Amino acid sequence: MPADLITPENLSLETLREIYDDALMEVTIDDEHGFLRLKEEIVAKVTMHESKERLGIIAFYGIKEDTQRMDRLELANRINDQYVMVRACIEDEGDLCFDYTIMIKGGVSRKYIAHATRQFLKLVPRAVSECDEDSVVE
Repeated sequence: MPADLITPENLSLETLREIYDDALMEVTIDDEHGFLRLKEEIVAKVTMHESKERLGIIAFYGIKEDTQRMDRLELANRINDQYVMVRACIEDEGDLCFDYTIMIKGGVSRKYIAHATRQFLKLVPRAVSECDEDSVVE
């Protein structure tokens, strides 16, 4: 297997940190909670599924407290309609959440992980900027 191929067998937080460091991304490990924190244009969290067969990339945006639930949901729906690479939803607390999954099962290159993550980090603020017609995001 090529050295740059990441599989569930060789995936770890340290390996992910190395991938993001090599891609010149600002990354820290939260060993206590088992995730990575990326800080680029936005702050995102990278988690490994228990089976290590997939990674989850998650970012949150606060929404103005007085925003009605329907307006929050309409924002998430607009984003989902226009941006298929990321998924938007409204969390129980009412915040706007974005996520993306990278499948590791079968193997994926280090370069792909870095590229997919960078795309997520670029698309999320663009989606908010273009879809927040009612200026509900804080």
